[in-house]
This record gives sequence, C-alpha cells and structure tokens, in this order.
Amino acid sequence: MKKFTLFFILSLSLVLLPTFLSVPMSDVTAQEGEQRKTKKVGAMTEKVAKKLSAAQELIEAEKIEEGLKELNDIMAFKKLTDYERAQVNYFYGYVEYLKENYQGAINFYRKVLQDEKVPEGLVSSARTTIAQLYFQLEDYPRTVSAVDDILKNQTTPRPDLYILKGTAQYQMDQFEKTIESVEEAISLAESRNADRVTQLQKNVTSAAGKYRVKYDRNNIDYISLANEVKKVIKLQLEKTRKSNEKYVQLEEEIKGLEADAKNLAIGPTKEQWWLLLRASYYSLEQMDQVKRILERLVVEWSKKEYWVQLSAMYSQDRQEEEQIAAYQTAYHEGYLEKSSEFVMMAQLYLSKEAPYEAAKLLQKAVDDGKVDTDDEKNWMVLAQAWFLSKYDERAIVALREAAKLTDDGELDMRLARSLSNIGDYTGCINSAKTGISKGSLKRLDESYITKGMCEFEAAEYEDAKESFAMAKVDADKRNDIALLQCADSENLSLDELILKMETQKAFLEMGKEIEEKVIRCQLPSSVKTVENWSNFLEKEVERVTLLQTQIAAIEAQLASGESQALTF
Repeated sequence: MKKFTLFFILSLSLVLLPTFLSVPMSDVTAQEGEQRKTKKVGAMTEKVAKKLSAAQELIEAEKIEEGLKELNDIMAFKKLTDYERAQVNYFYGYVEYLKENYQGAINFYRKVLQDEKVPEGLVSSARTTIAQLYFQLEDYPRTVSAVDDILKNQTTPRPDLYILKGTAQYQMDQFEKTIESVEEAISLAESRNADRVTQLQKNVTSAAGKYRVKYDRNNIDYISLANEVKKVIKLQLEKTRKSNEKYVQLEEEIKGLEADAKNLAIGPTKEQWWLLLRASYYSLEQMDQVKRILERLVVEWSKKEYWVQLSAMYSQDRQEEEQIAAYQTAYHEGYLEKSSEFVMMAQLYLSKEAPYEAAKLLQKAVDDGKVDTDDEKNWMVLAQAWFLSKYDERAIVALREAAKLTDDGELDMRLARSLSNIGDYTGCINSAKTGISKGSLKRLDESYITKGMCEFEAAEYEDAKESFAMAKVDADKRNDIALLQCADSENLSLDELILKMETQKAFLEMGKEIEEKVIRCQLPSSVKTVENWSNFLEKEVERVTLLQTQIAAIEAQLASGESQALTF
C-alpha cells in the first residue's frame, strides 16, 4: 500500500496544533471562500484564558503531564461556556495526537462538535482534523466519509478538502475517483482565482480604511499595506485586556490580514495537487495526461525532475523537437548534474544535427570535471561531435583518451585511421601497432591494410610489404569462408561454385547472355584492396629503386669530374 507522510497530510489542510486565541469568543469569523461571516458565541473568562495559555505553553514545551493538569483544572470549574469546554477538548485531542493515540484524539475532537455555542472556525478545524486523523490511521473509507460530511455543510467548499479526499481514494487504488476529486479542487481554485484576488485586495483596503492607514490609491502594494495595517492593530491589541471581547476581534483581524497577504503571494493551486493527479494518471497508464501534468508542473514549479521526465516522455512519443527543448531548458537552468545527463544532452544535439553545440557542451563538462572520464563511451561521443564539426585534431584528442581505456584494439585502429586522415603517418603506424597488439579486432585484414598504407606513406616499404602480406592471409581466410557460405546457399560444392562463377565471368566478358541464374557471392573487398596495394607498392619500390640508382650514378659522375650529358 502506498504511504503518505504526516507532513504531507498536514500540508493538505489545517495544522493540528491548537491555539485558543486563534478562535474567537464572540463576533467570531468563519471563513467560507474569502468573505467573512460572524456568529455570536459564548465568551471566555480571563481565568480560563490564563489557564489555557499556561496549558498551551507547557504542552508546546513538551511538559505534557503538567499541561494536562492545567486542562483538568479548567474542566473542574463549576461553570464553563460551550466555547471554553470546546477549547479544552480541542487541547485534549491535540495531547492524544502527540501520544500517537489517534483514535483517542478523534474522540476528543468529536466532543468539540457536540456543544452548540462553538465558533464555526473551531468546529471546521475539528472536523478537518478528524478527517486527517482517520487518514493517519489508514482508515481511508472513514477519511472520505469525514470529508464528505464537511463538504455537505459548506456552501463554498475548500479545495484542499477535495485533495485530502482524493489522497485517501488514491490509497485505496481508486484512481479514477482520485482524479475526479483533484480535478474538482483545481477547478474550484482556478475558477475562484479572479474573484479571490479581488476579495483579498478588498479585505486589505477595507482594513486600511477602518484603521485610517493612508496609502497611494493609484499604486497599491497590497502585501505591504496589509503589514502596515497589522502594525496599527497590534498597537491597539497591546492596550486591550484579554478578557475583553474586542481583544479577540483584533486578534482575528490580525490573523485575517496575515492570511490575506500570504494568499496574495501564492497561486490558486499547489504543486502537491498536480503530483497526486500525475500519480493517478500514471497508475491508469494514461501517459498523455501524465505529459499534460508535467507540462503544467514545469511552468509553475520548474524543477529538474519535471524537465527530465517531460523530455523522456517527448522521446517516447517521438516529439524530438519538444524533447530537445525540454532537456535544453534543464541544461540552461543548471539542473544537469550527472555525467550521463551531459552526455545525453550532447547526443540530443547530435540527433538534431548540431554537432558543434554537442562538442562545446560536452567538452566544457569534461573540462569542469562533470563527466566521467573513465568511460570510453563518453570520450567517443565527444570525438564524434568534434569529427562532425570538422575539428579533427580535437576529435583525435578525445579518441586517443577513449583508446587508452579499452582492452581491445578497435578504438586504436579507429585512431590510426583518423591520424592517417590528417597526414600523421607515424602516429597512425604506432596506433595501428597498438591496436593489432591488443587484438580482439573485428577485421584484422583491414587493420593490417591501414598499417600498411601508413607505412607506405612514411616510405617504410619493407614494413608495408609485411603488413600487406599479413592482411592477405586474413583476407584470404575470409574469402574462403565467404565462398563456402555462398556455395552452401546455392546448394553447390565449392568446386562447382568456382567453376560456375568463372564460366559466367567469361560469358560476361565475351558479351554472351547467361541463361541460368547469375551467381553473386558477397566476398570481402579486402582481397582486392590488398592486391591493389601490393601491386602499387611493388611499382613504387621499383620507381624509388630506379630513382635511387639514377641519383647514385649522377653523384658518381659528379665525383669523377665527367661532364657528359645524362639521359633518363
């Protein structure tokens, strides 16, 4: 079963900590929407107020037993108003909550609901806390039922109650119902937002007018104005006795202004709501909806995990442009931290045919120590990016680092070919030797050809001759294997295959039509390549030998003083 922490539960609704001064004794405010209604309730005597204050301080200081004694003393008073009794029961409930006796806490909070002359704020808080505690007890059906009871009594229900209900439904794997509850919460919050902001602003200006706080009507900073009004009210509060009904009114106005200022600073919905919605759609495998939620999350609560997840979902849906844009945003926002994330960003640039951007990004990450340089694959991505950007020398640096990390010779041979391309034949020869020495090469014949070509260009003809000879040995083996495979596929013996191929070749050279099936075998090209290079090498050796002989003859003639004409 999926678990939500108590912190998450409390973030959805009210805090359990009771504060008797936070609830009015008469002319009490009950918030429904943003407009405040009043209800006459019983007053609280100064004696009870002092006792409750003392109990609160003790309980907050974790002196539970001493706090309980204060509460018990209050309950022993002969005359208590409904409101006083409700406050004490609320504290009892909180103490039971601290003891993790959640069912006991529920019993006390239910007693708060039994008296008639109790402020709506305290009643609403008790009802919501009961629902929260049922959730904590993992009694999810009763959680839903408790929330439904609250919603029945509210003409303008609070969105976070639907979230609590939806969370309980999610715990019961009722994902479709969860979505319905969360969507209702979001709809309520967003539909009220325009009126909500207007009403919040009106609350602040009304309070400013009541307490004669001046402000610029053409340029109102409502949050600052709320703080200024609060200062004025606090001055009056300090001059008012706690037993006076006006004291509670002032307290409520201060708390109302604090709430108004806070609500003006935040949007109508909360991140957790969208996360719950995302989880529900994910459980139903409705991935288009999950993507829609992520698109909302990255706008209002830009976080690395949301951008990376959104990019992955775009990739699954083959939305390449959107995928790159999402990952690119994560990069520019500084969210990329892992080596694999930088490499992924580079690969996305490569897929977009932007190799230079890929090379710059990955090179910087390497230089900054953010990429794992012990993984040859990372160096290969960097090398590829630089090669495609036409920066061969930078690519070779990366390729050389990659080759150092491998046990086989493949990357060394790739390095050898790259060095050959820029005319570094000595480097090519050395890398080819290393690659052949390491072994585990896919094409030994082509590796020797590369080595021989570079030796030829470096005028190391004897070494080149030896390399081409080694290449021929492997090429011939591959050719024999290819012929056998071809003969098998044609249902012929090797001799029959060779005879047919030679006959058909002769017919083609003579321009004769071949009536039977023309046999075409996939033979390795390296056989012909080795033959061509060997012939070329032989001719070059002859040319160089002749040239050297002629040069020697000229030097001999010059040394003997002869002046006869020389012909070539």
